[in-house]
Amino acid sequence: PCAMGLATPAAIMAGVNAAARRGILIRDGSALEKSGCITAVLFDKTGTLTEGKLTVAAQLELTPAPQPIGPLAAALARSSNHPLSRAVARLAGSAATRQFAHWREVRGSGIEASASGEIWRLGSLKWLTGEGVIVAPTTFVTEWTGRGATVLGLARNAELLGLFALQDQLKSDAAEVVASLARQGKSTFLVTGDTAPTAAAIAERAGIPSTHVFAEVRPEGKAGIVQQLQARGERVAFVGDGINDAPALEQADLGIAVARASDVAREAADILLLKSDLQAV
Repeated sequence: PCAMGLATPAAIMAGVNAAARRGILIRDGSALEKSGCITAVLFDKTGTLTEGKLTVAAQLELTPAPQPIGPLAAALARSSNHPLSRAVARLAGSAATRQFAHWREVRGSGIEASASGEIWRLGSLKWLTGEGVIVAPTTFVTEWTGRGATVLGLARNAELLGLFALQDQLKSDAAEVVASLARQGKSTFLVTGDTAPTAAAIAERAGIPSTHVFAEVRPEGKAGIVQQLQARGERVAFVGDGINDAPALEQADLGIAVARASDVAREAADILLLKSDLQAV
């Protein structure tokens, strides 16, 4: 009993300190214990597997608008902190002068506001379609989603004015980390709110099997996917960074928040990665 009482806390302290020197902050000893039992690792996409530094790679004007679609979309997006919105907001800089009223953010979908009695929306094509916007198939969407880009639409009432392709870079070590986990016998999954073609393109580059991709998942649905895998007997680690990931980080057997994670995600996680190096997973 004396040896156990002395040796166990000392071993845990040594392990936690060794991890801290490698940029891994472990909240308590139980997180170490749970780490040894994991069978499946779920990754969020933006900011986790990818750099999270989105840029607008291309835009397409479909219908003549009161002014160029870039400044219009930027003015609509500038009040949001979502990575996609921040990328669009950078399009016009100080040129984004259009004023909107009754601005609101629809979680996991987009932004809605009004101006001169008209409803303006910026967000996913699926959400816009559900709001009555007429979204016709275009080669622009097919081409850019095939490259792993996220496509957003700008709409005025039921009219789609333009499309924006936002691209993010896969982290340089993402494929190596996924391969390393596979060699250890752990299943890897991608869980994202992005469209299926975009998610499939990112998963292929990262080396995650196509059958292990969950796309167009709403924020509350991520925790549900963790529960599904747990019901199958998997011991699940979830790796994420955003506010939307907090329920999944909490539900997982082991929650891992990557560098620059939101405060909510950090609070929900068992382990915090202090560096952007994904190898720490």
